[in-house]
Amino acid sequence: MKNTNTTFVLPSLSENIVSCLSAIYKNEISYDAITDKISKDLSMFKKVLDVANSQHYSKGVITDDLKQAIIRLGIVNLTVLLTSEYYSKFPKFEDIGFFSLKKFNLHSVCVSKFAFEIGKLLNLSTANDLMLAGAFHDVGLLIRAVMQREIMQDIVNCCIADKINFYTAETKLQVMTHDILGSDLLQNWGFNQNVLNIIRFHHTKEKLRPYRVDFLNKEINILELSDVLAHRFSCGFENYHTELRVHPMLIERLGLSKETVMQLVKKISKTVPLYMI
Repeated sequence: MKNTNTTFVLPSLSENIVSCLSAIYKNEISYDAITDKISKDLSMFKKVLDVANSQHYSKGVITDDLKQAIIRLGIVNLTVLLTSEYYSKFPKFEDIGFFSLKKFNLHSVCVSKFAFEIGKLLNLSTANDLMLAGAFHDVGLLIRAVMQREIMQDIVNCCIADKINFYTAETKLQVMTHDILGSDLLQNWGFNQNVLNIIRFHHTKEKLRPYRVDFLNKEINILELSDVLAHRFSCGFENYHTELRVHPMLIERLGLSKETVMQLVKKISKTVPLYMI
């Protein structure tokens, strides 16, 4: 493997995101406290109101009350919105071929929504872990684009020339793959080990995963499916070649039906664009 040693430093999560994550995992949601913090960020204040007053969430009832808007969205949707905002303020870089910050953000939000909703459908206690894993599953790519531009350019060129995905190109070029890079970096944020492992093994076939993550196979498979669904339904990069087939066996193994997946696609396709406001 090529030596790609560079000191990566992830920009800190905003205080608002940290507050939401703490509320989710401690199950101690104080809407007054969260409202107070978001009210101090005028751009975020506006964004929350814009999304909460969209047709999907408002049902025709407009509000200018931030707390009511937050309650309307729910803590999980608010966290996804805050994560999208975090990405939009990431250190800027020129597009690297088809790889752009805007498309990356859209893909991350879409995968996060799919993963969380599938987790809810299956009544999994790890649905919140899936939401976070989806939001940050490709963060290794983003960090590399900022910190190792030449290597990222080689990866993108390889993807284009050989019509392969990021993971296959990274393996071919013998550089650390983005799933490992991302999960290693995210440890600094104190994410729980479930989230880190779901991210770390989302490109690893089930039979090749270590025994220690067997109990997370369903969650990892959900992230894998969510990734494919996002790319399949135009929440990905243009002219990027990756697997777009939704394997019936994977859906069946998760206890889902084709009809349920299609209903989920329709639901999410209506909401994801709202987070890009």
